[in-house]
Amino acid sequence: MATVQQILNDINLRYRNSFTTEQKIVWMNEEQRELFEILQLDSVPFSFSTVDGNYIYPIPNGVEKDRIKVMTIQVNDADPPDFTEIDYIENDNRQFVPYAQYWYTILENNFYINVPGGPLDDRLVYIYLDQQPEDISPTNLNVELSVPVRYQELLKLGVLKRIAAARKDVIMYNNYLSEHENKIIELEIKMKLQQPEFDSPIDTLPRTNRSRNGRYVRYLTINSTP
Repeated sequence: MATVQQILNDINLRYRNSFTTEQKIVWMNEEQRELFEILQLDSVPFSFSTVDGNYIYPIPNGVEKDRIKVMTIQVNDADPPDFTEIDYIENDNRQFVPYAQYWYTILENNFYINVPGGPLDDRLVYIYLDQQPEDISPTNLNVELSVPVRYQELLKLGVLKRIAAARKDVIMYNNYLSEHENKIIELEIKMKLQQPEFDSPIDTLPRTNRSRNGRYVRYLTINSTP
């Protein structure tokens, strides 16, 4: 993993400029946020275990509801166990949903998780969130970036095009912009071709037919009994 200083050194080597380190750090932070928005990277998953017959579970500390991308649940006791995805359904009074499917909804600060046949004891549930980058501080340039190594070239190109734009260097701006956009297109194609499997709790890119928060949105009215 490259440090912030190493990234800055490479940027300065590629394109001479007189902008301060502080200004380039501002641009790096903006680029980080844009990259994480585009790539929709997963954070380390949160997990908890089910309780026999219990449908309602408190949302774990640190789980931001609007960042939930995917939830999976253990469906057997194989070694290793198999997991299936739990669809998200909006809590509303518009339609009923079948109890023969896995789905969850949010009731204030709790998950309501429907399990066909009823929840069993000690089955793992994993929650995958959209990862958020840590802001870079200009006072500590020896830390590693939040951006994974395979995406750091995109970060550099993003900062380089911002420098060129600030210098009103149209030719270099267009060059960096074109290279940046081509790499984004290549990544998007790879993401569309990828079909992630959630048989085990691993870090994957999201399915492309999801909304930004990664959840299928349907509506439900919860019956008092399954």
